[in-house]
Order: sequence, then C-alpha cells, then structure tokens
Amino acid sequence: MNHFSLSDFDRLPLSDRDRLQLNQSFRRRTFKKKIKVLNQGDVCTEIYFVRSGLVKLCYHTLDGKEYIKSFIKEGGMFGSLNSLLNNAGSTFSVIALEDLIVDAVAYATFFNLANKYPEFHAVSLNFFQQLALKKEIREYELLCLSAQQRYEKFRLQEADLMHRIKQSDLASYLGITPVALSRMKNKSNLKIK
Repeated sequence: MNHFSLSDFDRLPLSDRDRLQLNQSFRRRTFKKKIKVLNQGDVCTEIYFVRSGLVKLCYHTLDGKEYIKSFIKEGGMFGSLNSLLNNAGSTFSVIALEDLIVDAVAYATFFNLANKYPEFHAVSLNFFQQLALKKEIREYELLCLSAQQRYEKFRLQEADLMHRIKQSDLASYLGITPVALSRMKNKSNLKIK
C-alpha cells in the first residue's frame, strides 16, 4: 500500500470551480509552539493538514497523566473521528511541539468533495486505510513488543523526529518513564560501538 502524502490531494484532477471551492474552504492557521490546537473534550469539526511543524496527539487522564498516541509532522493530517462522525468531544488533545502552520477544512466540505469526485474519494480512502493501519500497528507494538523493541523501531523508522521531540514526550509515546528511556538509549549506544 502506498503511503499517504498531503500532495496527493494537490494533484487531484478537479474542475477549476471545485478547486477554487476547495481552496476557499481551507483556512490557513498558525499556532505557536506549546499551544493547544484542540482540547480533549472539545468538538472538532475540521480536518487539519500540517504544512509545517509538528504536533503531538495525546490523552489526558483525570489525575493529570499524559499519554501520547502519535506525532504528526508536515505532510500529515489529523482530526478527531469521534467528533467528526459522532458530533462528540475529541478523545484527545493536539499540542504544537513546534511553531505550526495548518490548513483546516470543514469535514462536511471534505466529505462532499469525496462523494463528488472518485479521485478525491480514492485519495481519502487511502488516507483512512493508512490511519487504520497505523493504529493497528501501534496497538500491536504496545501490546506485544517490549519497550526496548518499541524504542529501537521508533529510532529507525522516525529518525527525523528523534531530535525534534523532547525525551519526556518520547518516553510517554513509548509507554515508559524518562529514566527507563535513558537506560534504553545507553544500552542502544553500547550496541552500536
């Protein structure tokens, strides 16, 4: 399966009128580092396309703990399916880890274009398949791999993020403490030498 790219939408063969409608439907938004783009519990009616920057999608428990479900970088997109499909509050927050530029479009506009254009529908379907696949793999990793294996996999597959995220965020994503992450990094460095 091909990996989804934001540019897949830019290459769609839309009519001039529909391309203008789509472009006018997008709102360019900027967020400074550390700002919440979406609060857990708020209803999200838009899909966000990341033009530049990095966000973390995270759950917050009632006792104040944070669990990071994913990182989304430029070229990716995010939105709360629970909000979009059920008109309910988002189950997670989205926080800018870097200064961020996104293009936001109402889910209704996105859905209408997907119904109107088979090409748009195909690209959208590919995105949602990639999202489901990512979620399935993430669940497998959390349930079946050791923390060391999850760290090694992330280090290899997301090497570009290793210097863009805080160690405490990486530890949260891996489901371990920052101290345990420090030990793993030291163990990995010993293997490399």
